[in-house]
This record gives sequence, C-alpha cells and structure tokens, in this order.
Amino acid sequence: MGIVCGFIAASLDGYIADRNGGLDWLTPFDDVDSGYGAFIATIGTVVMGRTTFETVAAMPGDWLYAGTRVLVVTSRPLAGAPAGVEPWHDGVPALIAHLGESAGEDVWVVGGGGLQAAFIAAGALDRLDLFVIPVLLGGGVPLFPAEATPARRLTLVETESYANGMVRLRYALS
Repeated sequence: MGIVCGFIAASLDGYIADRNGGLDWLTPFDDVDSGYGAFIATIGTVVMGRTTFETVAAMPGDWLYAGTRVLVVTSRPLAGAPAGVEPWHDGVPALIAHLGESAGEDVWVVGGGGLQAAFIAAGALDRLDLFVIPVLLGGGVPLFPAEATPARRLTLVETESYANGMVRLRYALS
C-alpha cells in the first residue's frame, strides 16, 4: 500500500458540515485551485462511511469518483451504487489489513471525521491535509468526534495560504 491520507475541509470553528449536514458554506471557496485535481489523480482507492456516501451520491451531476475504487464502510447493503463502489462490512481493523495488501496504491479516507479518527487511532493514517475555511458555523458536524482518537501530536510538514483566506495545513502522523 502507498500512503493513507485524509484531505478534508473544516470551518475555523472546527466543523465539516453545518447543523443540517450541509456543505453549501464551502461553495464560495470553489474558485481557488486547492490542488484537489493533482491529489485525486494519485488515489487508487477511496474509503468513506455510509453518511458520506449518501451525501456524495445525492449531489447533482455525475458520480465524483468514476473510475476509482470506492469502499463504503457500512452495515447495510448499497442498493443502486455506482460502478466501482463496494460495501465494506468487516470493520475498520480488517479494512486496514485489506488495504495493506494493495501494493503501491494511495488511499484517501474521505468525509466524516469519525472514520478518519478510527484510522488515526489504529495508527493507519499517514498524512492529513486540513483545509481551514475562514467561516464560523457556530455548530454542526465536528471535524473529529469527541474522544474518538487518543491524544497525539502531529508534525506540521507544510502550509499554504490562498487569496480567499483558506489555509491548507499538511500534517504527518507517525
């Protein structure tokens, strides 16, 4: 396996979605090239939870991850899932072991902080790119659920600021 990474945006007050689970607050920041195209070109497998899958699948337009293998961590069947999308029912530890069998393939753990927190707690997330968006939501879905990960220090590897006030923080997890 290559690297396992997170690539996620959060409001300045630490939320990844608003109180209704919405992401519309991110739209004004779409006009800046944050490096997503180059990033996604390196990804062989996308891993997401069920809620993230349903949110992405409901977005207008084509499936965002066409041509990329997607594993959805869920306990329920995925009726009508797009091509390349597979359910994963065996839990995160077994998923991490399964991903380790894919030589050289980079993995993106996308979406909710709960799944990323599980990978962090297992010592299986190598890098985290956090985009801090200059918006205060005042509540919503937190970046990481309370007490989801053990206390740990990350190593800041790189920072980048954008004209619209957004900042990317790249951390290594060891």
